[in-house]
Amino acid sequence: MSVLSLCAREFAATHPVDAARVIEKQDTASAMPFLNGLPADTLAAVLEKMSAGAAAEVLALLDSDQVAATALAMPLDSVSVLLRRLDSERRSVILNSLKEDVRNQLIRLLEYSHGTVGSLTDPEVLAIPDDLTVEEAQKLVRRRKAMFHHQLYVVDRAKRLLGYIHVRDLVRSPGKEPVARVMRPPSVQIRAGASLASSLSHPAWHQMDAIPVVDTTGVLLGVLRHRQLRRLQSSRSSGALADTLFGLSELYWMGLSTLMLPAATRGTGSAPGPRSVNGAGHGN
Repeated sequence: MSVLSLCAREFAATHPVDAARVIEKQDTASAMPFLNGLPADTLAAVLEKMSAGAAAEVLALLDSDQVAATALAMPLDSVSVLLRRLDSERRSVILNSLKEDVRNQLIRLLEYSHGTVGSLTDPEVLAIPDDLTVEEAQKLVRRRKAMFHHQLYVVDRAKRLLGYIHVRDLVRSPGKEPVARVMRPPSVQIRAGASLASSLSHPAWHQMDAIPVVDTTGVLLGVLRHRQLRRLQSSRSSGALADTLFGLSELYWMGLSTLMLPAATRGTGSAPGPRSVNGAGHGN
C-alpha cells in the first residue's frame, strides 16, 4: 500500500468528521474503492458523521463482505436510520447478511415509522430479569461490559420494564439479595409510538442522557439517547454540512482527495467539481 493510501486511511480513522466532509464532496461511486478498503470500524465512524442521505448511499454500494461488518460496528439505531433510506431489495440483502439477533432487533426498529421515538431507539441496552440475585446480576454485567453504562434495567420474563439499578447500588448490595428488592421503579419512560418532536422538550433530559422506550404492552425496546436527538435537531437547523474543512493537515487532505478522484482525472491537474450535500439522495 502506498504512503498516500496509508495517510488517507489514518486520516479517516483519526478525523472521521473531516473525512465525512471530504467524501460527501465526491461522487459516491468513485469513492467506493477507497471506502470498501477501510477497516469496518473506521468506515462505521465516518458514516456516523455523514449526512444520513450520503451515508445511506454508501451503505447501498458497499461490497457484501464489507456491509455486514460495517453495520455491526455501528450503533443499531444509526443503522436503522440508514436502512430506511434504501429500497426494500437492498435493505433485505443487508438484513440477511447480519446475525439473527441483530437482524431481529433492526426489523423491530424498522416497524416504527419515521419520526417516531421507536425509529430512533437504541436497542443495545443491558436488561436483567427481576428474579436474579445481585450476585448473578454482577456476573452478567461483567460478561456484557460493553452494554453497561451507569445503570441497568430490570424486566420480567416477558421483557416488560419494571425498574432500574444504579451501578453503586449493584456494587453495595448483598450478593444474595434479589434484584427486585434493590431496583428502583422507572422514573420516566417513553412510548415507542410517540413523536420525536414531542420528546425533544421532555423535562427528563435535564437529568438524564437516555430514557427507556417501551411498546404499548410495556416491553422494553431500548433507550432514546439525547445525543441522537441533539444530532437530529442540529441537522435540521444547519441543513447541509459546512463546506469549510477545519484543521486538516495538507498531506491528509491531498491524500484523501486524490484517492477519491476517478482514475481518468488523476494527474490531469483538474478534479471534478464539489458535489452538493443537498444533491439527489443526500437529503436529511
